[in-house]
Amino acid sequence: MLLLGGVSMHTTPTSIGHFVGAVVATLLGVVFFFAIVGVFGLPSSIAALLLFIALALMVFRRPQSE
Repeated sequence: MLLLGGVSMHTTPTSIGHFVGAVVATLLGVVFFFAIVGVFGLPSSIAALLLFIALALMVFRRPQSE
């Protein structure tokens, strides 16, 4: 069974590492979002959040060289 866009449920060290990395990246994104809200205001924070999501998707979807 696949979960979250193709991540399998097998518990190998690599998949656990990827899951932990995704959780850490998500938490960092939330922290930076609220920091930008506090410093620059809501419109800038929304723009930064959209940029963060777009860049994360571009990195995730890049072709893999094997």
